[in-house]
Amino acid sequence: MSSISRPRVSWRILLFVGVGLAVLILYLYYFIGTAKVGAAIEKTNPIIYATAFLAFLASATFYSIAWQSFLHNLGVKVKIREALLFGWAGMFFDVVIPDPGWSGDITKAYMLSKASGQETGRMIASVVSQKTVVAAVTTISLILGLVLYGLHYPLGGDIFIFVVAVLLLTTFSFFILVYLSINQKATTRILNWIVRAAFFLGRGRWNLQSFRTQAEQLLNRFHEGIRTLTAHPRTLARPILFSLLAWGFDISIIFLTFASLGYAVPADKVLIVYALTGSLQAFGVSFLGFTEIIVSGSYAVLGIPPAVSITATLLVRVVTLWFKLIVSYFFFQFAGVKLLVGKSGEAERTGLSNMEDGRE
Repeated sequence: MSSISRPRVSWRILLFVGVGLAVLILYLYYFIGTAKVGAAIEKTNPIIYATAFLAFLASATFYSIAWQSFLHNLGVKVKIREALLFGWAGMFFDVVIPDPGWSGDITKAYMLSKASGQETGRMIASVVSQKTVVAAVTTISLILGLVLYGLHYPLGGDIFIFVVAVLLLTTFSFFILVYLSINQKATTRILNWIVRAAFFLGRGRWNLQSFRTQAEQLLNRFHEGIRTLTAHPRTLARPILFSLLAWGFDISIIFLTFASLGYAVPADKVLIVYALTGSLQAFGVSFLGFTEIIVSGSYAVLGIPPAVSITATLLVRVVTLWFKLIVSYFFFQFAGVKLLVGKSGEAERTGLSNMEDGRE
């Protein structure tokens, strides 16, 4: 458990951060101009910009409440403060680990399972269900933004091809997620492939039977949870509503940031770039430096002045990356302490019970 309370940052993550920062600085210096960015930041309205931080906190809160609603529908009794604690702890992994956005969800499910002593399979079913809703909202946002842009502006060939390509990839990943969630035979086949590959690579040195048994039990619990949710579709209204509220506050961060710069950004452009950012994260290519260049470049291609684009992007990332990193780190530390205390209390109760048995 010490590894939970004291996370280690690997050299690979530091390398990603270092290279990303270097690329971003070069991009600002040679393509945008640091003087223009500095001038734009000086004109930022601090009061309006401060509301972007409040919007982020509201988004994170509703996202955790939506997760708690999924858990409630699965029969997992979790208090909202526990969902908030482990939800924020999971966000820490989303920030520091460059992956397709699953590290935080799996971590919060695992930590909550350990803290509550409830089934991990149902916990995973809850985060996969929530992930499915997020993927659906991202896909719809991209479609809506593309339609609105096509109605109001002449859509160039390169832009159209790029956005449609991302849309197709996003839609494909969404349907794959849904298919694997409802098709137990497909996930079992994937598990068998993994076991055979591990057996081949290990050349018989590993005993994989125990792993297979535990994984099959976990998959069974997971699919039972998915069947429970799909059997009562009306109960999904509450978590979906909270997910939409989280999405609304999340996207309002962008509007508030542009407003703090005195720039009225069109809704269709925000929807397109917001969905592109979500798609990049879903594909595991959202990391420091690269994301800022792609997002600001997309705004610029869509007609927003380059200096405003990069300034707004940097200010948004202060909220959604650096502020998120600081706050989630403290929640992660507190969650680790809670798990340690819970484990110590359980060991103490077990010891007392053994002593009483011995006296008898």
